[in-house]
Amino acid sequence: MEKDLKILVLSALLHDVGKFAQRAKRSYSKEMEGEYLTNFKGKPGHWHTVYTDYFVEKNLLLPLDLENDRSRIARMSSAHHRPDENSLSEMSIMIADSLSAGTDRIKEESETKTGFRESRLVSIFDEIELINHEFSPPGNSYYDLVPLKSGSDAIFPKQGKPKGDPGEYERLFDQFFRELEKLRTDMAFGFYLEGLISLLEKFTWCIPSSSYKTLSDISLFDHSFSTAGIAQTLYLYHVQKGGVPRKTDGDKKFTLLGGDLSGIQDYIFGVSKSSGRGVSKIFRARSFFLQALTRSVMLEIQNRVGLFSVCRLVDSGGKFMILLPSTPSVEKQLEKIDQEIQSWFRKKFKGLLTMNICFENKLSQQDFYLDSFQKRIDEVNEALQISKLHKLKKTFAKDGPVIHGEYDENEGGNCSLCGINAADKIATEKYMEKEGIETPVCRDCCDQIIYIGTRLPRTDYLIYGSGENKEGRIELFGGISLILSDKTPKDLKHIQHVETLIDTGVFSRARIARHLPRISREELKDEKWFNLFSQEEDNGYIEEDKPKTFNMIAQKSRKRRTDGTLVGRPLLGFFKADVDNLGLIFSMGLGGKLSVARLASVSRMLNVFFSEYIVELAKKEFPDIYVVFAGGDDLFMIGPWNQTIQFSIKLRKKLSLYCAGNPDITLSGGILIAKPRLPMRKAVELTESHLHVAKQFSNDNRHKDSLCLLGEAFSWKEAEELIKLGAKFDKAVEEKERTAFSMAFLYRLLEYHKMYKKFAFENKIKFGRYLSLAHYDIARNIQDKKNRNLEELDMLYDIFIVGVSERPVLESLNIPLFYAINSNRKD
Repeated sequence: MEKDLKILVLSALLHDVGKFAQRAKRSYSKEMEGEYLTNFKGKPGHWHTVYTDYFVEKNLLLPLDLENDRSRIARMSSAHHRPDENSLSEMSIMIADSLSAGTDRIKEESETKTGFRESRLVSIFDEIELINHEFSPPGNSYYDLVPLKSGSDAIFPKQGKPKGDPGEYERLFDQFFRELEKLRTDMAFGFYLEGLISLLEKFTWCIPSSSYKTLSDISLFDHSFSTAGIAQTLYLYHVQKGGVPRKTDGDKKFTLLGGDLSGIQDYIFGVSKSSGRGVSKIFRARSFFLQALTRSVMLEIQNRVGLFSVCRLVDSGGKFMILLPSTPSVEKQLEKIDQEIQSWFRKKFKGLLTMNICFENKLSQQDFYLDSFQKRIDEVNEALQISKLHKLKKTFAKDGPVIHGEYDENEGGNCSLCGINAADKIATEKYMEKEGIETPVCRDCCDQIIYIGTRLPRTDYLIYGSGENKEGRIELFGGISLILSDKTPKDLKHIQHVETLIDTGVFSRARIARHLPRISREELKDEKWFNLFSQEEDNGYIEEDKPKTFNMIAQKSRKRRTDGTLVGRPLLGFFKADVDNLGLIFSMGLGGKLSVARLASVSRMLNVFFSEYIVELAKKEFPDIYVVFAGGDDLFMIGPWNQTIQFSIKLRKKLSLYCAGNPDITLSGGILIAKPRLPMRKAVELTESHLHVAKQFSNDNRHKDSLCLLGEAFSWKEAEELIKLGAKFDKAVEEKERTAFSMAFLYRLLEYHKMYKKFAFENKIKFGRYLSLAHYDIARNIQDKKNRNLEELDMLYDIFIVGVSERPVLESLNIPLFYAINSNRKD
């Protein structure tokens, strides 16, 4: 049966690859026209099937153990419109093909005469409607035919009508064909399949799965991947239950398992120390560890049930959904796995971090229809919320409420870093040897700093395996261990899964936010930076390419004046943001059009943006920003306070462009500006409260979609204008001889701002003098007889204009003044 399942999954994954080949004008199997083509209004239809047949027969590299089954795979891939009704495999693929799209296509209001080669994929983000956006098919946003590449604006949708150059398909297929040759056929099928999936995602993410008289909003990749997942589940269900699936079947054949890692923030930032060597690496290491931990749980579920990775419908940001057959044997396995998960997490994390799974939601084929699927997803999410209220329930019943173990065995007290685990003598010695710091640490913190924190930036491969030798590995759930390697794995014995952080075309592609600011050669050569950084080390010794401490990152807030001096206050910006109303976007945004493929598409594309694109953006344009975590729909970053503000504004603009300018897809963020020695737990707590303030923002019928700075929320446009004003003040101070702007004058402006607030909002009449004082100050100290600063004068008089009742800029003048003052302070 295992070989039959391999053939089925591969065939389902490739069932529509002929659409790509057909649009690229490749060859097809003319002799198979009578076998696969359908009759459509007296004419042959579904021509892509004969292109699929040719591709599999002539072009596809197959694993060695499947080479003799090539024709069988070609038949199974191509027969989904004319299947053998007695074939379990062919009927599973045929039904899965229709269920992936919800058994329906969204008709355009007016049929277009555009040929199928000229059609382009419509951005699914353009379809989302909540309050401020109304979608009108076929939309006004489309994707170019380009490979999926991290950090490239080419993956952003274009506005307007597509030019529809048919040659784009031919060029894209040529690239696909060249990389297809990299597939290794000497590996086990699971590795081969993962490599093929990554290749298909790279080249078919931008191709519409259907373009004839339909809205082209589902990518060929998302349709093919979800079709394979549904087909796999249908096949395994009927292998155990018997029979062959029919369109009208009403049995609950599917289990939709939901998973959610809870306690992520508390775990990542649950560190007692807030600065110094090693500490800056642990946050990034912990964030990565949680991604690997989530992967190990999914791998264990997948392996125990006997599934291939196409079962993963959603996988981003610590949340996942897996499609499984609803059979007694699978149910028994899931009960056992859930018990093991709870026991393992309780012992490992002492209740700080839990993995919650639910698997009571059963689906029939009809539940995948457009009028039902949304309700089923909502039910899974509700079940997950309930499971969070009963964390570790099964392990409490089995093991009791008290955690023993390592606390009874160790007398060294608690770890000085996390403050939760017992300190370990061997780990403490190792930490002293590697980091030069004598302090008690636990095994987990030691491994995270020394192994993950040091290796991750230079890692190319993530190797998930099993075996007795645990040396140099990170232990995960289910006996799975992780190796971080910069070399291609040769011996795949005892290895379950391999992910690559570089584009190799061989293994599964992983999206890991691993950027960490490092000391550059230029900074070492610069006397000013060298001296500032050296103060951070006890012996004054710093090395190129070593991770910067938080104090070093704060120092990068400084700017260099024309005389070479560095000025500015060394502060950190803690930035947390997430997409607004994501639950509503999934539950209501597509207005009854949600299907498996569309769910996968929205989730995957958001994850591409957060886990890859913005990380590359930070790396290229804001290299001193530390990406703690980014993925799914949210992020947390730490950087020089001024760079963090600039990054946040750019991020919001990029998200809008990425989501087709849809005003219903917005972002809220909070930035805490603080000294680098503020305890991290407190910094995270305050940053979270800033984000909460942003989420409460409401203005002009707009809710959320804001940035909280210094405890106040502003629309992104307002925030950008205030920062621009701050930059003008900053420049005016730099050009003091021309503008007459001094630091003392900025502080007086700040006093006028405070007086205005007391006068306007506290009804304290005596502070109404702010206006006359400001005008007198400007006239006496700023106005220049030679008219050299007219631009700055106009700027000031606009702020303190006479005869108006509302002064929005003056009301928020503390923001630009904070920016300018702290950019020029000499401490």
